[in-house]
Amino acid sequence: MEVKQIIINCLKEGLNQKEIAEKLVQLEVKPNSLSSVEKYLNAIRIEYKAKSMFHLGYILFQLDFQD
Repeated sequence: MEVKQIIINCLKEGLNQKEIAEKLVQLEVKPNSLSSVEKYLNAIRIEYKAKSMFHLGYILFQLDFQD
């Protein structure tokens, strides 16, 4: 599973950025620093055209219902 999908799954579990970084360390996924997580989250927000993390959460929530 790619890092982006792992981070999205962590968001769906309600993990914050620090907890996501810790989860990546546990899974032995690199990059796993807090800075890397922040960069991935920013890229994911841009990809989904979300204006905030809350908006991204809502978009991901809506996408779950479409699956």
